[in-house]
Amino acid sequence: MRSLLLALPFALIVGSAAVADVPPVKVPLLPQHGSRIGGTATFTHLSMKPAVVDVRIVLDGVFIPENQYPAGIYAGTCSKLDGDPAYKLSPVIGGRSDTRLQGVAPKSGPYVVAVFKTSGTQTMSCGALPAMKHHT
Repeated sequence: MRSLLLALPFALIVGSAAVADVPPVKVPLLPQHGSRIGGTATFTHLSMKPAVVDVRIVLDGVFIPENQYPAGIYAGTCSKLDGDPAYKLSPVIGGRSDTRLQGVAPKSGPYVVAVFKTSGTQTMSCGALPAMKHHT
């Protein structure tokens, strides 16, 4: 699996901290391009070495429950995503998505969680991940 390349709360923890000391991080997902669909992405740190994180997306709004909405973590901002996702997340079905990520070696930079319309070409919901300092 691709190395964890993100400067995210789940990857940037004090090396000796226990997993129990790392609270879940909720990222608000805001509607994009007039979609009226928002929600939250929750990052729950399960393990330090190797880094294991659960990402849960829950959407609110009017959407077709049986459709699959592509989702991912992208470098960049909600207004300008950088190409392919740093991490593909499980598609949102019925307003929910659950993905387990594993990896190491965080890098700095802005990252976002983006959920796309079924075509995968335009975001319908997006939220910026908080920047954190890397502690060693």
